[in-house]
Amino acid sequence: MSSPTSRRPGRLSVALRCLAATAVVAVASFAGAPAVSAQGPLVNGGGSSFVSLLVAQWRADVAKPPFNLGINFAATGSTFGRDKYITGALDFGQSDIQFLDEEQPRLRASGRQNFVYVPIAAGALAFMFNVAGTDGKRITDLNLTPEAACRIFTVPDIRWNDPSIVATNPNAKLPDRPVIPVVRQDRSGTSYVFSEFCIRRAAGVWNAFRDLNNRGSFNPDGRLAQGLPITQWSTGYGKVQSAQASDGIANVVANGATGRDSITYIETGYTKVKGLPAAKVQNPAGVFTPPLPANSTIALGFATPRGNGTFELSYDGADPRAYFPSTYSYAIAQTTGFDPAKGKVLATYLNYAACKGQDRAEPLLYSRLSSVLVDIALDATAKIPGAPPRPPTATCAAPPPPSLQAAPPRAAAGPGAGGGPAAAAVGAAVDALRAAPLAHLDEHGVAQVVGQLVGREGARAGDAPRLEVARHRELVDAAPGRLAVGEQHPAA
Repeated sequence: MSSPTSRRPGRLSVALRCLAATAVVAVASFAGAPAVSAQGPLVNGGGSSFVSLLVAQWRADVAKPPFNLGINFAATGSTFGRDKYITGALDFGQSDIQFLDEEQPRLRASGRQNFVYVPIAAGALAFMFNVAGTDGKRITDLNLTPEAACRIFTVPDIRWNDPSIVATNPNAKLPDRPVIPVVRQDRSGTSYVFSEFCIRRAAGVWNAFRDLNNRGSFNPDGRLAQGLPITQWSTGYGKVQSAQASDGIANVVANGATGRDSITYIETGYTKVKGLPAAKVQNPAGVFTPPLPANSTIALGFATPRGNGTFELSYDGADPRAYFPSTYSYAIAQTTGFDPAKGKVLATYLNYAACKGQDRAEPLLYSRLSSVLVDIALDATAKIPGAPPRPPTATCAAPPPPSLQAAPPRAAAGPGAGGGPAAAAVGAAVDALRAAPLAHLDEHGVAQVVGQLVGREGARAGDAPRLEVARHRELVDAAPGRLAVGEQHPAA
């Protein structure tokens, strides 16, 4: 069976290619003139290219009646969006991550420190590849564990028939040729998300990559040496290549002459734009899932709200439907000292993006925002100077937050377990927690962590509780602020 993202191109593929071309034009000619009938001044934004396909559609939508708005957008990377927001070169930024700690002093000194994050987009980070098998036919099905996915982008001269890839693809005719990893040249939010995924799900692989960089000075991003997620990927080792923004890396992989044996990390929509497949990635429940909207929606249901409009991503959710890595993207909009005339245009665009514009998300292979996310976005947008009245969330037809599942137990509880696998998992998790050096937790704290491990992280009867406790020590420390069994995150 072929990958769900590798079917014959149809009308959706053609539409996506047109949107991709629109996004490229936006990058190449940032200061295009607004339409004569534009209602209000031209508003300039830029940043994340992860959202480029969706933003291109929204810009086209609001350029027409009844809006007639002029919105420019340069899809040149999340760091560009944050940086140019700080300098005032952009009216609004767009970023897949919040401002980094090292950016805070410049932000506070910029005069633009009063702002909101507006969550407007969500979706999967796909591993799009272009490789022919030993029979000369394009491979369309590829299963990757987190370790294998991270090895592909960090191990110099790794080959397509590497044991870590062969192990989960026994029937694939994988060639004995080097993998060509294609990474982002710019400082990218998707590089940050992918590196955070590797840190959380393939720590040994990432630590080896950090050691490689320390020896070879392949990465100018000092965050790597500190063990932190990076926005700029390393280059200069193995066969790695780099290109600017999503369209750039997509073009490298899809190139008939130079894209052979290559793979990249990119928003799923580009698999349709370029007619290439994407790998399925093994989630914590042991299931290989595709990077499709339904799967990223579930994955983002495990994210934790920070209280500022952004979310701390989780890569450990035990729902068997989840696809990791998945992420959000946020507009960054000023709330004081901003021209109300521009504010009206910007807020009208953001209201459309968060509400009616979500109808565009799933056809472009992004996840649709839930009603809770739409509430957050509309409340934030209302704080922009000149913003029109807030649309009622009920008019947006937003779905409720996803109902999350725990992974099914790997082994049934033994005879006389009483209450079945779930009860056994709870009991085993309690025992493991009490045996661990967690004296600072009272019974309520233990109960909360057990709820987290069983209900959200999927502690399984008979095998995993102690490993779960050790692997998720950060959950123990944060337990009082986490969700208990049966509660839902407001994500996706």
